[in-house]
Amino acid sequence: MNEPTPEEAAAALRAVHKGKEQVINSAMGSRWMWIISGLIVFLYCAATDLFPRQAWLGWPAVVCCLVLALGLRTRVGGTLLGRSVVVSSRSLSVTLKWRLLRIAPILAIGIAVASVITLFHVPHGEIYYGALAGLYIMFLGPRFQLWLLRRQDKD
Repeated sequence: MNEPTPEEAAAALRAVHKGKEQVINSAMGSRWMWIISGLIVFLYCAATDLFPRQAWLGWPAVVCCLVLALGLRTRVGGTLLGRSVVVSSRSLSVTLKWRLLRIAPILAIGIAVASVITLFHVPHGEIYYGALAGLYIMFLGPRFQLWLLRRQDKD
């Protein structure tokens, strides 16, 4: 059997690492999807705060969630949304720690906004929550997901 040289072994390891990074980066999807998701969260929160008794406001949010869920879970929909690779949920860690870590930022934003609203009697709290959650989804959400995908690979 022919053993590889140290240079060949190092090149093979770099190729494996590069392949993993390509899969992780392509699983993130396109940037516009994150921006639209953040805008939807903000607009929904603002609409429910400004028009509290309108029952029809929930339907556009439900439709958007269904379209995104179906689009991201099918090959055709993923391609149309610019997401060529989907990381299987079976490959993700299912421990309680990782599940809580995925939702921790949104929960922290909700707790912080609720605390400020309660302590300082600030009106229109849902708008503030929508703005903070929308900005998180637009700018920090992709980076946090990328960090989680890379981090769980090390465990």
